[in-house]
Amino acid sequence: MKTVKVPWSPNLADILRERIDDCAGFNRNTEVPKEVLVAYLNGQSLSEEEDKAATAYLRGRFLKLFLDSKEGLIIPDDAQHRLASELAKDLDQIGITLAYQDFYAYQFVDKLDDIVRRAFKVRDMFAKGRPPESVTRICREAYQSYLYGHHTASVALIRSIVESTLKDRLDIDIGELSKLNDLARDRGLYPTKGVWHKIDKVRDEANTFIHEVSRGKTPSEDRNLKLIGLAQEILQALIQ
Repeated sequence: MKTVKVPWSPNLADILRERIDDCAGFNRNTEVPKEVLVAYLNGQSLSEEEDKAATAYLRGRFLKLFLDSKEGLIIPDDAQHRLASELAKDLDQIGITLAYQDFYAYQFVDKLDDIVRRAFKVRDMFAKGRPPESVTRICREAYQSYLYGHHTASVALIRSIVESTLKDRLDIDIGELSKLNDLARDRGLYPTKGVWHKIDKVRDEANTFIHEVSRGKTPSEDRNLKLIGLAQEILQALIQ
């Protein structure tokens, strides 16, 4: 039987990035000589190849500017962003779809190494039971948010995980986390006293985390990871 050798890559992200460079219609790494770009902007005569290169370069830059800004929900109302927006509108449906694909493909491979690094850091935790689907769905979103570096979103969801789990155990639909925590303790739902303290720590640290970020502090990956660990321990204690 013939053995097929499969190329091994120490960094898949680099291979994917090179492949995107080869296939992308809006290659963000396209470079154009300064003199060619100046001539293009001044309406001077260029070869067909130079004209295509300059057009692709500017289109790629403006589309990246537009899509970067769109992630902020509100696009700055200035000449540059207006021009970028008009350029996007000039594309047909296939063209704009490919532009979005290229943009987010680059964004994904740029984050791939960090995604894998963070995934290794999350502990493997086992529980006798399984959380209700409504809680499991939030768990997945909190985990994915952490992997992609969206730490504020992850922390907010971690708090929601604990709150939703308590509501499920208490069989109630409303209530603040601190009051839910006290009620669960009073009803004897906790196997140890430490569970109450862990839940209170999640409540306090999540609130502080989100408040600090809203005041301009950089979201902390390490603090996010610690809160994920606390949530895992709480789920393990409560899911029977």
